[in-house]
Amino acid sequence: MGHNTARKGYEKLVKRLNKFPLGAPPSETLYKILNVMFSEEEAKLVSLLPLKPFNANTASKAWKKSIEESSSILEELASRALLIDICVGDNSFYSLPPPMAGFFEFSLMRVGGKLDQKVLSELFYQYINVEDEFVTELFSMPTPLGRAFVREETIEDKGLYVLDYERASEVIKTASHIGVGTCYCRHKKSHVNEACDAPMEICMTFNNTAASLTKYGYAKQITEDECLDLLELAKEHNLVQFGENVQNKVAFICNCCSCCCEALIGARKVGASQSINSSNYIARIIDEECIGCGLCVNVCPVEALTLVSKHSTKKTQKIAKLVEENCIGCGVCVRVCKPDAIVMDERETRVFTPINLNHRIVLEAIERGKLQNLIFDNQAHFNHRILASILGVILKLPPIKQIMASEQVKSKYLTKLIERKRAKKISKKQTT
Repeated sequence: MGHNTARKGYEKLVKRLNKFPLGAPPSETLYKILNVMFSEEEAKLVSLLPLKPFNANTASKAWKKSIEESSSILEELASRALLIDICVGDNSFYSLPPPMAGFFEFSLMRVGGKLDQKVLSELFYQYINVEDEFVTELFSMPTPLGRAFVREETIEDKGLYVLDYERASEVIKTASHIGVGTCYCRHKKSHVNEACDAPMEICMTFNNTAASLTKYGYAKQITEDECLDLLELAKEHNLVQFGENVQNKVAFICNCCSCCCEALIGARKVGASQSINSSNYIARIIDEECIGCGLCVNVCPVEALTLVSKHSTKKTQKIAKLVEENCIGCGVCVRVCKPDAIVMDERETRVFTPINLNHRIVLEAIERGKLQNLIFDNQAHFNHRILASILGVILKLPPIKQIMASEQVKSKYLTKLIERKRAKKISKKQTT
């Protein structure tokens, strides 16, 4: 009976995690992971937390505990990177991050700590690399979790302009806080004897996420110059800069190898165009210059390059060929091409990148049929400001997404707002 009661606490937590647009499909392995990371009581308490950022007062009411006791529990959970804490002036707010990118990675972003990282790594490997439901769902979103950053140096000499949000260097230079931690993917693989020799201490976090992780030792606080040096080190090792798929306040940039990175493995599994937002650039082979050495094929992280016969009559002469739908526009191939036979061109159509985290989460919630979880989050003390924020995002979406949102929440108020906005747009067109 006691075992069943304990299991119920974890089952409630799994239900709570799956209110996120990016959830965690239940499995025996997932329950084992949560059992390592949370006590049964913690799992039950966390299952009662709202989706939106909250303070100790909100947790106190949800848990029916004093504010002092609630604050102590929240601080303990944040100290283990299970919650992110955000300081706004003298006030502390908390949020439960999704499993990825979130508390799964945070648990392995430092070596040592309170958790058994070997056991966790083996469980993560089973859940993510052997069982495929989680990674298939994670990397099959119409609005992907992450995006590739183009190598800026491959563009600037070609007369094309790279926007600020497309530059990894600009993310670093504009961040309020910068942290660096252990690469989750390579750390995990090291415990199952599959890690490569790429640098391990190179996982970059920024802004509020960095502030929380550095506070508790899950990341080391570094300077802008130190982070820029790490960026160059990553490029020397032909690592891909894979970051949060937003334009403003990017929370992370991973420096990814093709053999260990979950995102790149997922891209090869379900298709790069589906799983990763590419940069606004695409590789182009200059056939006349290509010598068929294959170096670009070896470093391409998503198998977008192959070698084919250069002439139908001379099959021994090879040339690189690009599979366009697989190219994520990272520019790693340009760096290794000795005859300078690869250039990065601007894509014909610009890739859509959500403005900020709220924008992306609302889009993902609509696409996964979970918008009602954001709007009717009855575990939170709802207020008009939160509603206005969500509705503001919806009203800026394309018509098809607005229709999907309206159908999910079945709100006459939302329908009226959408119709009013559409009428204003038509009226404006007619007057001009």
